[in-house]
Amino acid sequence: MSVLTPYPAERVEPILVEEMSAEGLIRYEPDPTDWHSPDGLPYGYHLQSPDAETDPEELRLVERASGRPMRCDIGLHIFVSNLAGRPALARVAQRVARRTEGWVFVEFHGPPAAELLHRLAAAGRCIPFGDAVYLDEAAMAAWIAHPDFHVIK
Repeated sequence: MSVLTPYPAERVEPILVEEMSAEGLIRYEPDPTDWHSPDGLPYGYHLQSPDAETDPEELRLVERASGRPMRCDIGLHIFVSNLAGRPALARVAQRVARRTEGWVFVEFHGPPAAELLHRLAAAGRCIPFGDAVYLDEAAMAAWIAHPDFHVIK
């Protein structure tokens, strides 16, 4: 899961750290980008240029919708295949997007249904792109609350 934001990495990282802590995740001191949940699930993040992994066409769509260039891509990870641990990533991404005027990248198993896209767009801003969408924080909150909510690792 990732968040594109117009803020630079040095401004984003303290916000990300606050939100991971607020989620109850605990920082692993030898590597400050590694975290774990109280029950031991391993999480991590990385900050990179927005064009490092994002298709240029996708990046242009997000920049047009936001009206400003994206300056940082925040990658959020859970390092095990544990479905119960994935909602924490979504909640962190949603809160980071809110605080950084960001867009959360959400991938689906196939093209999202028109009804789902309509519901997400009604809640906030939603940019469909193939089997994925970019959601602002309000649309991401709607996705988290949706009965079909899931996160692809």
